[in-house]
Amino acid sequence: MSTPSTRVVSLEQGGFTNARARETRPVLSEVPPELADRFLLVAELSRVRWPADAVVLRVRDLTARHGAPEIPLVLKWYHRLHAPGPDVEQELRELAEEEAPHLERLLETGEADGHPWHLYWSHGEEDLAGYHADHPKGLRPEAVRSLVGQLYDAVTALHERGVVHRDITPDNIMVQTRRADTADLVLIDFGAAVHRPDEAEEPRTDWRGKPLYLAPEAGLLRQTVSEAGDWWSLGMVIAQLALGRHPIDFRRDEEVLAEIATHDPDLSGIGDRRTRRLCEGLLTRAPEKRWHAEQVGDWLDGKDPDVAPRTDERIYDDEETRPAIRPFPFMGREFIGTDALALHLDQNHVSAARMLAAADDRARLAEWLGQFETVGDRSPEELRRLAALRTELDRPPSVGTVVRLLNWLGPGLDVSWHGADLDVRGMRLLCQAARDGHADAVSLLRHLAEQPAVLTGLAQRPGGHGLDETGRAWRTLRAGWEPTVRELRGHEIGALPGAAAALRRTVAVDAWLLQLAREPERTRSRLTDDILHRRAQLPERVPWFDALLDAREDDLRLLAAHLLYGQAQFAAEELRRRRLVQETDRMLAADQAGLLAVLRRLDRLPTLGWALLGATLVTAPWTFVIGLADVLGRAPEDAVVTAWLEALPAAAFVLAVELWTAAYIGPPFYHPERSLAGLLIRHAERPGRLARTRAGRYITAALLVLAVFLGFYAIVLAPWVWPLASAVAVAVWSVRRCLAHRRLRRPHDPESEWSLRRLLAWWRGRHERRRLRAAGLPLDPEPEWGLRRLLTWWWRGRHERRRRRRGNRLYRWNPRRLLARRRARRAHRARRAGGRRRPETTVGTWSAATAETRPATSAEGRPATTTEGRSEARSATTIEAEPGAWSATTVEARSEALAGTTPETAAGTPAGTTEESQSAAEPEATAATTPAGTSAPPAPTPAGTPTTAPAATPSTAPATTPAATTPPTTNVTTSATPSETAAETESESTGGQA
Repeated sequence: MSTPSTRVVSLEQGGFTNARARETRPVLSEVPPELADRFLLVAELSRVRWPADAVVLRVRDLTARHGAPEIPLVLKWYHRLHAPGPDVEQELRELAEEEAPHLERLLETGEADGHPWHLYWSHGEEDLAGYHADHPKGLRPEAVRSLVGQLYDAVTALHERGVVHRDITPDNIMVQTRRADTADLVLIDFGAAVHRPDEAEEPRTDWRGKPLYLAPEAGLLRQTVSEAGDWWSLGMVIAQLALGRHPIDFRRDEEVLAEIATHDPDLSGIGDRRTRRLCEGLLTRAPEKRWHAEQVGDWLDGKDPDVAPRTDERIYDDEETRPAIRPFPFMGREFIGTDALALHLDQNHVSAARMLAAADDRARLAEWLGQFETVGDRSPEELRRLAALRTELDRPPSVGTVVRLLNWLGPGLDVSWHGADLDVRGMRLLCQAARDGHADAVSLLRHLAEQPAVLTGLAQRPGGHGLDETGRAWRTLRAGWEPTVRELRGHEIGALPGAAAALRRTVAVDAWLLQLAREPERTRSRLTDDILHRRAQLPERVPWFDALLDAREDDLRLLAAHLLYGQAQFAAEELRRRRLVQETDRMLAADQAGLLAVLRRLDRLPTLGWALLGATLVTAPWTFVIGLADVLGRAPEDAVVTAWLEALPAAAFVLAVELWTAAYIGPPFYHPERSLAGLLIRHAERPGRLARTRAGRYITAALLVLAVFLGFYAIVLAPWVWPLASAVAVAVWSVRRCLAHRRLRRPHDPESEWSLRRLLAWWRGRHERRRLRAAGLPLDPEPEWGLRRLLTWWWRGRHERRRRRRGNRLYRWNPRRLLARRRARRAHRARRAGGRRRPETTVGTWSAATAETRPATSAEGRPATTTEGRSEARSATTIEAEPGAWSATTVEARSEALAGTTPETAAGTPAGTTEESQSAAEPEATAATTPAGTSAPPAPTPAGTPTTAPAATPSTAPATTPAATTPPTTNVTTSATPSETAAETESESTGGQA
């Protein structure tokens, strides 16, 4: 903990002369002019504020009198009236020759411009104050004992030579090396040391030292100097290290001196018993009862020397009488010292704000402050600021006024606001607590952001140096955050999931910005190291994350990189996944390329065979036509000769083109999708199917007439047209096939690279589309519109739409309906001629109730049809079935719907075209009903075979009988429940699909 130097005692009070208060050294921050040729300045270690302060510089000796020129040394240049005496210099030289442990070694002395200087070894840059700042909760007892042993050796070595240090403070103890919690200490700065003070003829008036470490007897106006004062200072240093803070809460000199003169330091916070006993012995206010070297040595040996009883009485009275100060009441306590009141006002800021808001309390506080205009030794500047504060207290004070009030009450208190330390380390802890979400820290951080006057005003307090610059830098960073975020979101980062929420300016972001403003270098280094460590753990390098990290001088982008680490991790995992997929695809493509090459080599002969077959199928007809024209002699001789001359080259051309196309496309993509043989095989079925319909017969007849006419023309007039047209057609189609295959091999989408997996998926999709088309299911996705689809839509779709609009009835001019009626009449006449009475069957329409209540549909969305027609109706006289029973026709129709096909589509031809199927269905339909009115179970259908005609015959019913004589009967074929019947139907449909 840094403490200010003690002020010089004025001449009127018997202190120094004007000569001791005047600065006569020519330079205060450079090497003395007379030594400039010998010493090279490296750094200024302390700033001179009073003539009693020494000029302390780190230098290098160019003459190399004390080792190599690169070895750093410490040059101390004293004011001639504030320099150590000759006796002290002599003792320090002898101690340096003996290499006394843990003491600064004096190498050389001299004078420059009439002022003495000392040259010492350099013992590093860290003092015990910095070491204590790194251990805010106090040191362990083992570490305390190690430090006590080192300082005991140093102080004992000085006292054995009769030298009293007089200024043992953490600032004057250097940490030369560290080993875990322990450290290697060196006691320095002998500027206030005196030799054998007990031999002085009168008390000393050069009051030296720092009040926080001065003994009670050293706080008198006529300062008493003795070895006991050094042991008191050592006790204060040890207590501060053990507690983690200084035992005295006051910071104003007079209040500190009054506290140690009237009260023993509070050591109850030291947990270790032996450490607390050591501090109690060293901090005994009576010097004759205080521990000295003997008791401290016994303590280090493990003994427990006696400690004098503690008392709160004044040990020494000052020569001058101090006027009494009226106390000020606050929160049930009365305060006399300004430091104590400032401390409580800051820690209890809510009660302080309530007190300052009341006019009576403000008037009482202004009256209490007025008595300090005549009490205490205060400078004119302090009195001016006090008068301004009393004037401002006439009205409710602003935040700036409260800051100035606390600064005046406790100018020596460590910088804090609302009870939280705002020094470098305290600001670090505050920012971390705010990021962790602690309510008090979040509230304080928001308060500091809203009230910039707080940081500006607290810069005057100890530990608050640079807070005003911190406030300005924080405001600049906060103002630039939103534009930076908008700039980042305009690029790739804006599309990342969660990026907007991560970059939103929250309290955590403000905490990082405040820490960057307070400790820019340290925080920037910490963020950079953390991001580099995290980036090393990413599976892949993320370009935008690396770009943010490269801008290390831009604190906002660096913080954005820290906040976007989650998005960078997600992006890296996604890049790794893509890289693995690409690598897997590449390896699979490499393996499959070899496999495909093998397959192509193995299937090359069958593929060429299919090409040869297709070319033969194309060339064979025109060879027959030309030969027929030549035999019949109907065509001109020159036309026949021309045709024969064209036939051979055309046949060779067709064969060559088809073979080349087969070789270019290769297996398995040539046949049957792009081969001539496959084209003929695929399209051979449809003309036959079309010819078997009524309308198809007319179309087929027309095509046959056209073919005869064209054949006659080809035979008689121009037999050479066929070879030429076929060759041209094959050539054009080959070009189209090759181009289509090339587009498939080289897609336009650069991201969809060619692979065997895609080819196989396309191949499987092709067969799947065929299967769905054969089953009558809709294709997904639907194929593009073409002539074939337009014809299908016109021929099939319009009849289906009309039938659905008419309540599931067939169009009255449907040829199938007429044929079904004709076959029904023939069957009826045959039954009557045979003399067998059979139940009458009504064919042609469904009853409205049946069509509406049980619309059994096929996979295409059309109502399921039977063999005799699209739908059948119950007889109007059919007796209603019992509840819970299903009709055989309904069950069988549902089975057909679940199977995904009707008997028509399964057979490939329109159902009911032969009378044999109808005659075969009649006996089974008649035998379905027993004389007792019960139904026999249907015969099981083998799996994998389409549903036979009996499953699709019209539901038959017995003739109408009177209800009084005939019991109610049903036309169901089983007495099973609907759930059982549905299960059986499902199994049958599954077998049918398989």
